[in-house]
Amino acid sequence: MNEISSQVISSAAMRNDTRKANKRLTSLTNLPVATSNPPLAWDSAHGFAYPATPSDHPVWQLQTPSLILSPKQAVTNFKAIQQAFPYANVGYAMKSNPHPAILSALSRIDNAWFEVASKAEMEALKGLGVDGRRVFFSNPIKQMSHIKMAIEYGVRLFVFDSEAEVHKLAACAHLAGDEQLEVYVRMTVPHTGALWPLTHKFGVEARKAVSLLQLAQAHNLKPIGFAFHVGSQCTRPDTWAEALQTVAPAWKMAREAGIEVDMIDLGGGFPTRYTGPVPDASEVAAAVNAVLDECVPGVKRVFLEPGRGVCGSAGDMVLEVTGVADRPDGQTWLYVDGGFFSGLYEIPDGIRPAAQPIVREPRPFGMHTYRLAGPTCDSLDTLFEMRSPVELKLGDRIVLKSCGAYVYSVSSPFNGFDQPVVVTDDEWMIDMQQFAGIC
Repeated sequence: MNEISSQVISSAAMRNDTRKANKRLTSLTNLPVATSNPPLAWDSAHGFAYPATPSDHPVWQLQTPSLILSPKQAVTNFKAIQQAFPYANVGYAMKSNPHPAILSALSRIDNAWFEVASKAEMEALKGLGVDGRRVFFSNPIKQMSHIKMAIEYGVRLFVFDSEAEVHKLAACAHLAGDEQLEVYVRMTVPHTGALWPLTHKFGVEARKAVSLLQLAQAHNLKPIGFAFHVGSQCTRPDTWAEALQTVAPAWKMAREAGIEVDMIDLGGGFPTRYTGPVPDASEVAAAVNAVLDECVPGVKRVFLEPGRGVCGSAGDMVLEVTGVADRPDGQTWLYVDGGFFSGLYEIPDGIRPAAQPIVREPRPFGMHTYRLAGPTCDSLDTLFEMRSPVELKLGDRIVLKSCGAYVYSVSSPFNGFDQPVVVTDDEWMIDMQQFAGIC
């Protein structure tokens, strides 16, 4: 056998061994390894090793903790929901991530609406030149000053679920001049499959909903329909169908009472993929389409309020390892410079972002289990257990995937630690898809 043939055979064997190693890595971490970016490579000093990320890569230049946003990905996600529901007005739920780069990108989409809950959110949209008539106010309990500002801004769609809210809206209605404010009632619905139900805080049952519409009509408001929310991170499409079936009796009673309801707000709840599969918008649409006409016959306007489903996968965090310690319970704790108070507050309740270790030099492959914790002195500031294919040391970095929802919204400087620095992928010319999230 000549030298060239030996090299070809050796190279093929190495590729085959790499595939086997990657397969084993997948089985150990329980997360898929991206075939376009295998995390194991051949290193002459270490054999099969976890590869280094070059020192000139932007991920090393970022100040940490960082949140890297991708407005392009947010636009892609939004358009996917529009495509799945071509008959609906899709309104981005601003609370999930109101960063100007995200809002600006979404505002340029044809027929993009926005769902707001406060004066500050409307002021942000107004500053971007968004027409108030592309905005609906779906906070069931509103402050009077916020209602007044909304009407002056041009908002005419308001949700409510109590008598007191009718009186507040009626007291401000004159600000709309000859126009009537259009109002709709938030109903309580099933929430099977949702990580965070919203049933108890807001919503009423069918008979109460109809009586509230009648009260609104008596106060010169225009009752137009109903709204619901199946809960955040809902992974069961049939829950939207069951919600519509819950609304159906109220729709029928309202029509029989002479109220010309023609609008239904299907709320949010669209999930983001973290470490497991989730239904996409088309699967939710299929469940909705199967019952929509039967449950709300004659409906003319359908609204949606996706938040996490738009921005969740449009942001990744970069954290740096600041400490490693072996504790008496046998666990090795890995401390990073971002945590619960940096915006990762959902982790204790079940949101588990995929992670990818970033190292400066190739290191031997070997599984290590770490308990991740944030930088503050508060006991709440712990994250999750991570099985890493490489030993991590001070100064290494970790990319947390799909952190686009709520991190920017809720991060704080608690205990004197910096909030995440927000950058965009275009600004830093960084392709976050190369970090697949393997842990």
